Amino acid sequence: MTLRFAETFTGRQTHSTEFVPRHEFTGRRVAIIGSGAAAARLLPGIAAEAARVTVFQTDAVWILPRAPLPGAAVLRHTPERLVRLIARINLRVQVHDSWLRHRLTPDDTAGVAVHNSYYRTLRQPHCTLVTWPIARLVPLGVRTVDGIEHRVDTIVYAEDAEHVVRTVARPGRHRMKEIA
Repeated sequence: MTLRFAETFTGRQTHSTEFVPRHEFTGRRVAIIGSGAAAARLLPGIAAEAARVTVFQTDAVWILPRAPLPGAAVLRHTPERLVRLIARINLRVQVHDSWLRHRLTPDDTAGVAVHNSYYRTLRQPHCTLVTWPIARLVPLGVRTVDGIEHRVDTIVYAEDAEHVVRTVARPGRHRMKEIA
């Protein structure tokens, strides 16, 4: 993932595969840039250390709770309607703020990830979800297309290919592709 003017940001930039969150983000303002699946995996560990975390979500995904659901192999064969229903219930039960819930709800065809603490962590006061597209990186942070400059010390780029268990299509639409 490459952003326009990445060389203008004066803070630290890292890829999610290049670190293990253990005191690396203590007291720092961290941006996570990636899809909901990548953020779900990274946010809890980073938020436990960082002073502030801003998730710049590129694509929303459905999040299913880890237990008591069966393994990923069974989930891949579960009817799409049931997967969407469970994911919607999980989102509604865990996220009471309707505006946040709206921003976390995927459009059309979306990936499905399995995680237990993403929504709970995202609701913490020092965590923020931004869904406006990123216009560019600036010396002190990230500027979104709405003109807001989000100041951060560190940017973590996150990819989600291995964290999406499957995709589901919006009812009445055909799935574009299935992730194995």
